[in-house]
Amino acid sequence: MPTPAVVRSNGAIYLDFNDGTGSRVPLSDNDPLRASFGLFLPGVTPAATPTDLLTIQGSATTNVRLRQLVVTGTATSATNIIINLIRRSAANTGGTFVAKAMVQRDISDNAQTAVVNLYSANPTGLGTAVGTMDGCRLNLAPAATGSIDRMMFQWSWLNDKAPLLKGVNDFIALNLGGAAWPAGGALDIGLVLSED
Repeated sequence: MPTPAVVRSNGAIYLDFNDGTGSRVPLSDNDPLRASFGLFLPGVTPAATPTDLLTIQGSATTNVRLRQLVVTGTATSATNIIINLIRRSAANTGGTFVAKAMVQRDISDNAQTAVVNLYSANPTGLGTAVGTMDGCRLNLAPAATGSIDRMMFQWSWLNDKAPLLKGVNDFIALNLGGAAWPAGGALDIGLVLSED
């Protein structure tokens, strides 16, 4: 049997089996074979003292990878907020939320199995926190000023592992810490997930 070789083609890295069939396996994490989904939520107004604003629940049938989370926002007067990404090992209870359907990047992929919930009223009980995995301070300014700040988390770009949700008891929450929400404040949230 021929010895496999690592080859580069069109900017990607492959393992070539040298068996005359042209069979190659991509070695980079930019794997176009994974089902991918996108979601954009403009003008989200959180609760008055928001805690978990958005949760992503893992799946019973696939591994769910967080690829990108982008948050921008405006407020009547310039201010700033703290955003936390908290991993939870149990679901929130109570509150008011809507499940959001993500859009397939390839319509031939399977449907989304991760559950994405957007809260308009805080959960009455927060699920057990494993820990805060990421966070930042985001500046909010009047939209008319034209200076809109952006919080962008992108994973697996620096050979790091993307946050992976395994099973229905695995959650990641976008959490605003319970601080008073500024007057006229609204957030725009963009999310990209992949499943395999």
